[in-house]
Amino acid sequence: SSAIAASAFAVAQRARALVPVDTGTLKASIESTRTVSGRTRSVGLAAGGDAYYWRFVEFGTRNMAARPFFRQAAEQEQAAFIERFRQIGPQIERDLAGGRFL
Repeated sequence: SSAIAASAFAVAQRARALVPVDTGTLKASIESTRTVSGRTRSVGLAAGGDAYYWRFVEFGTRNMAARPFFRQAAEQEQAAFIERFRQIGPQIERDLAGGRFL
């Protein structure tokens, strides 16, 4: 859980650093959240925000070139994410072998 939380937070921070800024609305709406159960983490835009146009920036349009920021942020975090799981792998195996669940 902590490894996933750290990566989700890092992706959100990188996305904020990479997003093109015009008014700041899109940058301000990027967040890292978790579900009520605490088991699921996600990175995205604040619910109900005014940054519906994020997909036009990320993927481009017929008249505008793509300026990906979410994709780049996730790709930059990939190696750190894998390393975090390599470090906690033995602990996960012990917990599962002992009948404890994550």
